[in-house]
Amino acid sequence: MITYRFAFVCSLICLSACSSQSPDYASLGLVDISGTVKVDGEPVPGAVVSFKDVSNGNESYGLTNSSGYYRLWFNSEKYGIMPGEKQIQFSTTRKILGLNSEEEGGGNEESEEGTVVENSDVEKFRDAYRKDSKIIVTVDEDSSTFDFDLASDGSTSQPL
Repeated sequence: MITYRFAFVCSLICLSACSSQSPDYASLGLVDISGTVKVDGEPVPGAVVSFKDVSNGNESYGLTNSSGYYRLWFNSEKYGIMPGEKQIQFSTTRKILGLNSEEEGGGNEESEEGTVVENSDVEKFRDAYRKDSKIIVTVDEDSSTFDFDLASDGSTSQPL
């Protein structure tokens, strides 16, 4: 009896390992998106920028460096985002495992230029730019840059 269970478990493990392949990124039509985030003309370092698909809720994330520059990650292996209409959200307190945190509790992130960006415990964005954001953009194959210069008073603005 134990032998059959062992064989069954081994075959399940083998099937799981064999079926875990990298997705075919080329077939997804990913668009490489980058840009800057500023508030009142000043760059915001350590901000999570989220492009959330309005139809299915999928998100791509980026983290701003000391110059406010971000680049979106599709997942932990690949940059990019699928085309479509996206709600843009910003936060300096949101922690995303693997993006700006090694654990759920927070930490520091090294930017593409090799400088460490400190994550803040103080939110620098008003509600109008976080989950309640009214900023909507359309990402297509002709998109590549979305720069945002937001107002500290929370008035909604569109990307530059």
